[in-house]
Amino acid sequence: MSCKKPKLPNERDVLRVKEKYENHLLSLANVVGVGIGYKTIQNVITNRLCIKVYVENKIPLVRLAKAQRIPGKFNNVETDVEETGKLKA
Repeated sequence: MSCKKPKLPNERDVLRVKEKYENHLLSLANVVGVGIGYKTIQNVITNRLCIKVYVENKIPLVRLAKAQRIPGKFNNVETDVEETGKLKA
């Protein structure tokens, strides 16, 4: 039996999924931006493209209502929540 690694989504796939969920994500309290980039795990940038969700402050999941939580994936595309602080134009 062979164990195939799941196929990583390409940039076009990630962009398509981001565009589909961007308005929803921006409607969540604390979300200040949405983009695409590489997932960071424990301060190490990986080779995995993802939807980057920028929040003013990272809040522990237990303190967020279920409706305000950002899923770990959308349509097999991972998300990465990054704290930015308050953005000013």
